[in-house]
Amino acid sequence: MTTTTLSNWERAEFAVKHSNRVLLYGLPGTGKTYFGLNRYTTNAYRLICTEEMTDADLIGCYKQNSEGTWSFAEGVGIKAWREGARLVVDEINRMNGDVESRMMALIDSTASSSWQHPDTGEVVKPHDKFSVVATMNGEPEDLAPAILDRLTVRCQVNEPHPDALASLPEWLRSIAQAMTNPGAENRYSLRSFVDFNAMYTASNNLEVSAQVLFPDDYQQMVDVLLVAKSKAGANA
Repeated sequence: MTTTTLSNWERAEFAVKHSNRVLLYGLPGTGKTYFGLNRYTTNAYRLICTEEMTDADLIGCYKQNSEGTWSFAEGVGIKAWREGARLVVDEINRMNGDVESRMMALIDSTASSSWQHPDTGEVVKPHDKFSVVATMNGEPEDLAPAILDRLTVRCQVNEPHPDALASLPEWLRSIAQAMTNPGAENRYSLRSFVDFNAMYTASNNLEVSAQVLFPDDYQQMVDVLLVAKSKAGANA
């Protein structure tokens, strides 16, 4: 039997389509978050982890309405549980230790998870279709072992998603692919090329757009960009 070797993004595609707990990790600016929010789902919540985050960000907190009454407002984690939505936990390695146990409970297997509403006493469990896509820049070993144990499906993605590259003008794609490659001497995020394209399109000024987006070696970038445009012809 012949086994096809999949690319990193093909592995990620398969994982997100067929698993409900996935970790995407690797270099920044490759489209991990966008992929998690949009691939194989029409309903997703984004939770951005920071060192200052609290239980309120994950589960919810009491809020006062215009009449002065306090009630519990559920956070994105519980909303995703209820709706069977996808929870995209962005930069999961940046969460602080105070919420680690809550995060463990939130992304645990459906059979092991539950939460009791503090006002009504209702016991909420994750919908069968609830899923988690966690993202991080770095290596899985940066995570606590208990969090890592809940994210056994792990896909490294260090290059931009092909669809993201295809969104750029044809003349710019090969440059963007080369300069976002993990082995590039001066690597840039794909966001830099998306923003360059938007700025250049709006201003029609290639040199200044390149100087703003690629300040460290903009003269070299200008030369490369001009050559690419020239080869592509007047329609570039």
